[in-house]
Amino acid sequence: MLGQIGMMLHTGDLSVDEIVQLARTAESLGYEGFWLTEESGKEAFAILGVLARETERINLGTSIVNFYSRSPMLLAMGASTIYRMSGGRFTHYGLGSGGIGFMEQGHGIKMERPLARAKEVVDIVRGYLTSERFSYEGQWFSPKNFHLREGPLPEPIPLYLSALGPKMVGQAARIADGLITNWLTEESYELYAGIIKKEAEAVGRDPKEVKLLSLTMAAGEDAASVDAMRRGLAFYFASPHYHPIAEVSGYGKQAREIQAVWQTRDYAAASRLVTDEIVEKFAVMGSPEIRARKLRWMMDLGVYPIMYPIMRHGHTVDDHFLVAELSASYLGHTSAQST
Repeated sequence: MLGQIGMMLHTGDLSVDEIVQLARTAESLGYEGFWLTEESGKEAFAILGVLARETERINLGTSIVNFYSRSPMLLAMGASTIYRMSGGRFTHYGLGSGGIGFMEQGHGIKMERPLARAKEVVDIVRGYLTSERFSYEGQWFSPKNFHLREGPLPEPIPLYLSALGPKMVGQAARIADGLITNWLTEESYELYAGIIKKEAEAVGRDPKEVKLLSLTMAAGEDAASVDAMRRGLAFYFASPHYHPIAEVSGYGKQAREIQAVWQTRDYAAASRLVTDEIVEKFAVMGSPEIRARKLRWMMDLGVYPIMYPIMRHGHTVDDHFLVAELSASYLGHTSAQST
């Protein structure tokens, strides 16, 4: 086993057969978990159902499914179904508001009051999965003395909130079992740890009960892969949601410059502003030794890295497997499996 580390993918990037092959590869390499990010690709629970039958050991998770387009009861039913299909291997349930473009442009749903929505959904999903009968008086949902037909699960499923900003990090520390972030740096870790301690203790929780997980962007070691990462990071720098992380990590000025160029639609120019230093700061990149050191730093702190492949143009399938193999090798695993 590699330890507490997972592999993720966007469900629209690979075919169903390729997703199954990648999950089996991650399983053979010793990854703890295999995670799906849904967005506008394949529907997550359908794919999780396939993986529940096509894998044997690896745990399954979502990173994330949004809590606006499904009701809390439907979210609870999905979790219950996959847990039972997989023999208890659905052990990571990441929920979140979803990206603004995905939600408002795709679903046509306005992302109103995400902090309050997060609390209500977590309360109700947890209630259905752990209670024989459940009632709740919420702002959006008010189930009355109801239950899932198959009853509660035999054990709780950890519920994680997707969180970047301090307010959602604090909400996760108060109500969830952990939070899933992105772009973890030394500085953002210290910021999050401080918020978790303050907010967890404010509601009488032990901060150690709040698990910190992070999407962890990675690519191959060749020059084309580094260029792909520059563009991938530039895309995120163009979003103001990531500017607080850039700011606290010492790259606020660069973030604003990259965003300004990206908005002119000169994506190549914006990508060129992403220096090698920035690439190594916000992703698992650089020499194999630097990459291994960053992964070990995260895991030694108890952070769970969820490896997030960034692909070269024309190498979407290959680079998912490449990142899985490389990341395992950085942790000292040698695989004999051919991909």
